[in-house]
Amino acid sequence: MIRTWSWSMLAAAVAGVAAAVPAAILPAGLGVAVAGTVLCGLAFLLWPWAVLPVGIIGGSIASGLLNVTDVRMFVVMHTLPLVAGCTALVVRHLAGWRPDRSPQWRSSSIAMAALGVGIGVAAVYGLAMGHLPWNVLVATYQVAVVPAYFFLALHTLRTRSWLRAAALLYLVPVAVLTTIELATPGRHGGLLSALAIPPLMVLAGRARGWYRAGLVLLAAVFLADVALASYRGVWLAVGLAILIMLVRGGPVVRRGLLVTVAGAVLLLGVLTLHSGVRERSAAVATAFERDAGHRGPESAVGLETFATRPLVGAGLGQSTQQVYVKGFTVTDVGPVYHAFWVMILANLGLVGLFAVLWPVLRTLRAGLTQHNGIALAFAALTCGFLGAAFFAGPTDGHWELGLLPALTVIARQTGRRSRVLEAQ
Repeated sequence: MIRTWSWSMLAAAVAGVAAAVPAAILPAGLGVAVAGTVLCGLAFLLWPWAVLPVGIIGGSIASGLLNVTDVRMFVVMHTLPLVAGCTALVVRHLAGWRPDRSPQWRSSSIAMAALGVGIGVAAVYGLAMGHLPWNVLVATYQVAVVPAYFFLALHTLRTRSWLRAAALLYLVPVAVLTTIELATPGRHGGLLSALAIPPLMVLAGRARGWYRAGLVLLAAVFLADVALASYRGVWLAVGLAILIMLVRGGPVVRRGLLVTVAGAVLLLGVLTLHSGVRERSAAVATAFERDAGHRGPESAVGLETFATRPLVGAGLGQSTQQVYVKGFTVTDVGPVYHAFWVMILANLGLVGLFAVLWPVLRTLRAGLTQHNGIALAFAALTCGFLGAAFFAGPTDGHWELGLLPALTVIARQTGRRSRVLEAQ
C-alpha cells in the first residue's frame, strides 16, 4: 500500500513538472495546449480506455472554456488528445503493457488501414496539384479521423472492463453537462447526447425495476437535449437510428425504445414550465424555418469540381477561388464543405467515396442482424450519421463514422463471447 502510494505521488510529481515546463516557456494558448497534451499522454499510459472519452468530451470543453473560434485552433484542440492517445498506446506496446485480449483483425480493419494509406497518397497528390499546405492539412484531418477513431476504439476498448470504464467516463460528464445546460437558451449541438441514446435504449429494454427507471431517465434527458438542439444533422441521425431500431429490433429493443420515447415526451412536458426551455423551444421552431443559406451554393461548387475530375477528385486540399456565395458575397470555397459527401467527392472522387464507405458498410451487417443487441444500436446510429453526412460537414470531421463501426464490431464480439460463456 505504501509502495503504491509512493509511486502515485512520484507519478503526480512527474506529471506536474512535465506540464509546468511547456506552460511556462511557451506562449499562453500554445503552452496550455502542450501542457494538457502532456498530462493526457501520461494519463493514457495508465488508463488507455480514457483516450476516446477524453478526446471527444475534452476537446469540446477545452474549446468552449478557451472561447476558441478559429478553425485552426478548433482542429488542434481536438487533435492533440488523439496524438497523446496514439503515443501512449505505442509506448505501452513497446513496454509490453498489453491486455489479455487483442482485437481481431477483420476485413473491415484491413479496409480501414487501406483507407489510411489512401489518405496519405491523396494528401501528397493534393500538394503536387499546388494546393495550399494548410488546406491539404485540414482536408486530410477531415477524412483521417475516420480510420483514426476506428483503430483507437479497437485498441483502447479491448476488454469488457475497459469498455465499461470508458462508457462511465463518457456518460457521467455528458449527463452532468447536459442537465446543467438543458435549460440554457442558445445552446447548439446535441451530438454528445446523440451518441448515447440508442445503446441506452437497448439497455433500458433489458433492465428491470429501478435500474430500468434510471436508464430511461438518462436516455430521456439525452433525447430531450437532441430535440432542443437546433441542429438538423443530429435530428436526422437520431431519427434514422430510432427508425432502423424500430424496424430491425426485437422485443427487447422495441420495449426500450418505447419507454425511452415516452419518458422523453413526459420530461419535455415538465421542462416546458421552465422559461429557459421555452426559449430553446422557440429557437427550434426558428431552425425549422431557416433555409440552407450558403450550404446549397457551396455544395454546387463542390459538385462542379467533382464533375471535372469524377474518378479521383481534385486532391485533398482543393479550393475554388473567389466564388460568389449567398451570405458571404465573394469568397473561397473548399476544401471543406458543409456536406461531408460533397467534400469527399470534390477532394477524392468516386475512388475516395468507395474507400470511405467500404469499411463502414462492412460493419453494418454485423450489427443489423443483432435484433436485441447493443451492436444493433451502434449500427443503426452509423446509418443515421451516414444520412446526416449528406447535409452536414462539422469542423472536426465525421469521426462518428470511424467510432461507431468499431463499437459495432466490439459489441458483436462481446455479445458472442457472453453467449459462449453462458453455453459453457
